[in-house]
Amino acid sequence: MPNLNVVTITRPNSDFATYLGSLALAHAVDYMRAHGLTVDDLSGADAVPAKVLDSLSRRDPVFFTGVGHGNESVFTGQNLERIWWVCDCSQLRGRVVYLLSCSTGQQLGPDMVRDKGAWCYVGYKVAFTWIQESIQDPTVDRYGRAFFEPVLELICRLADGRTVGEAFRASIDKWNSWIDYWSRSSDPVAPAVVMFLILDRDGQVLIGDENARVTPAVALPWWLLSAVGAVAPIGAVISVVGSSEMRKMGLI
Repeated sequence: MPNLNVVTITRPNSDFATYLGSLALAHAVDYMRAHGLTVDDLSGADAVPAKVLDSLSRRDPVFFTGVGHGNESVFTGQNLERIWWVCDCSQLRGRVVYLLSCSTGQQLGPDMVRDKGAWCYVGYKVAFTWIQESIQDPTVDRYGRAFFEPVLELICRLADGRTVGEAFRASIDKWNSWIDYWSRSSDPVAPAVVMFLILDRDGQVLIGDENARVTPAVALPWWLLSAVGAVAPIGAVISVVGSSEMRKMGLI
């Protein structure tokens, strides 16, 4: 059984899209480490197959995630080097996988879970698309943050001890919140923002065990449960804190 609280993440930066995605996922790295997870952050030139396989062998993480170009059957790292592809991803057996990449939910994700034994997979069955106003950390970009807050929501809720199913639904809630916000905006770019937000939301898929976790559930004291429960679910309080920090950054 892979080690709970241990994560391997790939953050290539060899082109415009992966550079921006890498900036965004840096916040996920910081959040996970701040919440006690051990994170092997393979960024830039380290986001290559040999380093990934070494990390999985040495650390045996329960959670593999990353940003990278992809298609129905392939997920890549730095300079488009193939990291996972259909029929060659058995090293993910027993692990939770989240890929911020285009279209891997069509073939690669199902192959990971149903044929190679991954615990579960979350990713996209569409070309993940976003709008960004300028070349900067997407979490602080006027348009970009709407696309990356749902991404970070999913990872951060996993770090909080939520199940994959709970984290997935929290991410969908964040997509819906931004769709509602931009649907009411008079910004001339708003219709395009809404169109791509809906595309990404509807293309986000979960395959495998919804009850999987990357860190044990936190047993909160009874007095905190009673104090917060009257206002909102416990996770909602944590979510508000995480989102406010992310909004200071702005992702794609």
